[in-house]
Amino acid sequence: MQEIRTAMRASAPLDSSTRAVLADWVELQVLLSEGPVAEQQLIRSQAAQSEPDHGDVLTEIDLEPADEEILETSADELSQRVHEELAYRESVLGPLYPFELTVEYGKWALRRRETSDSSEQAAHRAYVCCLLISAMHSELLPIASKHTLFTRSAKIMQIESYLTAAEILGGSAYWFGYPRPDHSNMLTAVQKLVEAMGLGVAPNERPPGLSPNANDGTVDIVAWRPFRDGQPAAVVAYGQVASGRNWNTKPIGAYVKGHFLSWFTEPPSDKHIELLFIPVLQHHKLRESSSEGYREVARAQARLREMDFGVVIDRLRLTELMAVSKVGGRYDEAEYMSHEAEAEAWVSEALAYASESCS
Repeated sequence: MQEIRTAMRASAPLDSSTRAVLADWVELQVLLSEGPVAEQQLIRSQAAQSEPDHGDVLTEIDLEPADEEILETSADELSQRVHEELAYRESVLGPLYPFELTVEYGKWALRRRETSDSSEQAAHRAYVCCLLISAMHSELLPIASKHTLFTRSAKIMQIESYLTAAEILGGSAYWFGYPRPDHSNMLTAVQKLVEAMGLGVAPNERPPGLSPNANDGTVDIVAWRPFRDGQPAAVVAYGQVASGRNWNTKPIGAYVKGHFLSWFTEPPSDKHIELLFIPVLQHHKLRESSSEGYREVARAQARLREMDFGVVIDRLRLTELMAVSKVGGRYDEAEYMSHEAEAEAWVSEALAYASESCS
C-alpha cells in the first residue's frame, strides 16, 4: 500500500501529536483519498517521522531484533490509541459521523459514510468543516496566515456556530460577532438585538466610557428561548467563537459584563449562560498518562473547563446540533441557505488546496 502523505499539502502528524490530532489526520486522509485509509498508513507516517531522513523504518533490513520488537510494540500502541479515538467519535455521533470504522482480520480502516438523509448530510458537512479548520490551525495542514482560506476560516466557524446556536436552547439566535452580515456598528447592533429579542432596553447613544471603536464586546453569538408572555427572565446565552489554538485563554465570562452588557440601558437578562464554540474536540490537547485512564481525565478536564468557559460546543456537539438545525426551521430559510452555501464553498476550496501537490 503506498503512502499518500507526500503528494499533498496535508502533513503527517508529529511524533508529539496527541491521539486526537492523529485521529484528525486519519480522517483528513480519508477525505483526500479515493478509498479507505488503513491503520498501516498511520503507522508508516509516524515511523517516517521518527527517522531523520524520513525513511520507512519498518522496512529497514538492518534493524536488530530488539529494535524491531520495540517498534512493533510502539506501533501497536499507537494504532490502538487512534482506533479508540475514532471508535469514540463514531459511538458518540452514530450516523452523524461522516466516516465508518471497520475492523477486518484484526486491522482497522476508516472510510467515508454515505447517506441520503438531509439531516445527516448537514451533520457530515459541519464535521468536515470543523476538521479542516482544525487542521489549518495545527500541524496537519500548513497554510500561510495571509492565505484567503485561512483568513476566511474564522467567518466559516462563525457560520457553523450561528447555524447551530438556536438549537441549544430551542429558541432563536443572533449573529453579533464582528463583522456582522448587516455591517452594523456596535450601538446599532445592540439596538437591533434588543428589538429581535423583545427583551432589555438599548440606549440611543453610546454609553459614557465605552470605546467608539468597539466591535462586538467579545460576544459572537446570542441565543435565547423566549416565552409567550414577553416578560423578563427569558433563558439567554452569550457565546464566543474561537477557531484558533488559543481558544482556552480568553473565557467570555471575563469580558461580557464590562465589554458587552455595559452597552445596554437594561440588559436582556440578569442571569445568562456562557457558550464557547470550537472546531476541535475538547480533549484535543490531552496527552496519554500511564497512571490515569484517558477518558476519565478527559471527563474531569471537561468538568473543570465548564467552570471557566461555560458550555463548550466542540466539534462533536456542533455536529449533533447541525443535524437538528437543518430540519428545525428556526432560521430564515434564505439566510440559512446562504450561510450554508458559503460554508460548503469554503470546504470545497479547502479540500482542493489540501489535495494540491507541494511541489
